[in-house]
Amino acid sequence: MKMTKEEFLEQLMTRREAESYVGLSNVAFQHHLRQGNIKPVKESGSGKGKVQLFWKEDLDKLKEFLN
Repeated sequence: MKMTKEEFLEQLMTRREAESYVGLSNVAFQHHLRQGNIKPVKESGSGKGKVQLFWKEDLDKLKEFLN
């Protein structure tokens, strides 16, 4: 079954949304990125304009790992 655009977009989160969803601070989330516990599905840009996108399913796995 094919996903609609809306369903697809509901499965993606920006870094800020991901931090809130998982319940971590910016610094704690960065730590888990460096440790490889979570990886962005897409990165674009650099510096302050850098955008990172995360799958909700991967964030759910991180939440399980943290508990």
